[in-house]
Amino acid sequence: MYIKHLLIAFYFIGIFSSCNKTPTPTLAYDLEHDGLPISTAYIIACAAGMPEGFMGETDFPVSMFFYPVAGASNFKYYETLNDDIDPYNYSLYLPLDVSEEYVFNGYLRRFPIIENINDRWGIVTYEVNGQVRICDPVHIKVHSQPTLWGPNSISITANGTQPMFSWVENPTHNNKIHFQVVSDTSNNLISGTYTYDNYWQFYDLSNVVLNITDSSSIPTLMNTTSYNFTLMSVTEDNWVNLFGQKLFDTQ
Repeated sequence: MYIKHLLIAFYFIGIFSSCNKTPTPTLAYDLEHDGLPISTAYIIACAAGMPEGFMGETDFPVSMFFYPVAGASNFKYYETLNDDIDPYNYSLYLPLDVSEEYVFNGYLRRFPIIENINDRWGIVTYEVNGQVRICDPVHIKVHSQPTLWGPNSISITANGTQPMFSWVENPTHNNKIHFQVVSDTSNNLISGTYTYDNYWQFYDLSNVVLNITDSSSIPTLMNTTSYNFTLMSVTEDNWVNLFGQKLFDTQ
């Protein structure tokens, strides 16, 4: 009888221990328990990286770039252990303790990410207006398809304060869209546009499919002034195949 009661006691101890066990934090768990509704608006995000280092940082070979809308806060980053999964299964995304950094003086942000041995998927979230926004899954392919550093692929044709930008892309990379940024020498973003074409003229919006430029005024360039052009050519799964920056002067 004593042994029977002892076994029953161990049984209930096991049940209570399993009930009190802290669940593994995942994106799915956080979304369920944070108590905030999920916004139908998404976060613009993409990642770039090279095994030997990216943007001069050998300790952080991958950068997850994202666009924070006005009022955004509580930025978080999650990633999977590998890429052989359903990228929309949020229970497979684990949180990484990494702080965001400013890009173009805060107009964009990025998470500098340490490397692991696998390609994988990453997701950014943040809060705005009492809701949680989530980016589409980003396929981090730093091993299988490292980002190319391509300033020599960029051509800039002078035309007063309306220069023409064009670039040559690798035909095997299957880029979906191209992101162009014009910034000043203090690294302030002047314009940020997306095109399907491999060319764009400042500030012509006729072939622009997405525009993150401040809409409060039309951006302009000054005569005989130095500026910087940044290009990211991005795949459908949000990986940057081509990254390049080039200085230019207006006439």
